[in-house]
Amino acid sequence: MIVRMPKYLKKTGLIAAGIFLLLLILVGIKFGITISIDKWLTSLLGDDSFSFGDAFMTIISALGSPLATFIYAVVIAGLLYFSNLRIPAIWVLATYITGLAAGQIFKVAVGRARPLGHLASGYAFPSNHTLTTFIIITIIFVLILPNLSSPSLQLWFGWGTLTFGLLLLEAVMYLQDHYLSDVIAGAAFGIAWVTLWVWLYEKYAKLLHDKIAALQYDAI
Repeated sequence: MIVRMPKYLKKTGLIAAGIFLLLLILVGIKFGITISIDKWLTSLLGDDSFSFGDAFMTIISALGSPLATFIYAVVIAGLLYFSNLRIPAIWVLATYITGLAAGQIFKVAVGRARPLGHLASGYAFPSNHTLTTFIIITIIFVLILPNLSSPSLQLWFGWGTLTFGLLLLEAVMYLQDHYLSDVIAGAAFGIAWVTLWVWLYEKYAKLLHDKIAALQYDAI
């Protein structure tokens, strides 16, 4: 199969799911220590803002926005589709779209206001920026990195995507769009969601391949 569960992902995905559920509960009940840490860190980053940092973090935030990450998902899916890998292409888009939709449901359910002074609209928890970015990063680790021929390219590309993810965590807090718990929850949910969809792919991709005539000559 093109989409396979890496040895580390199942454990990582379970840990990520646990982190998300814990933060969901703590933010939902407005647990004092969690709220205090969130507000303290947001205030600290806001006090340390400077012009170059504003521009740099704005660029990072834009590159990790739901719109940008949707474009990444479409590009990955398109490359797969035109390589006669239509089931993995469908999987990429389904994983992304359902993950974003599930995150939006949690946003509305929790109804957490954004930090004071923010420029974005809508609710804060979990962060759509980090959720969708870590969906893409995890898809890259599952689907792209194992198929790169050069170990050094795998290493550099892997570290590059992770570095961008960490920069994005800081950027959306620096810009006062989210609290720490929002961005960690978004990243954790993104990782856990892809883990779930890798499991679904391994379980049902062959069934789709065999049942749908148009896909019977596609690789899975």
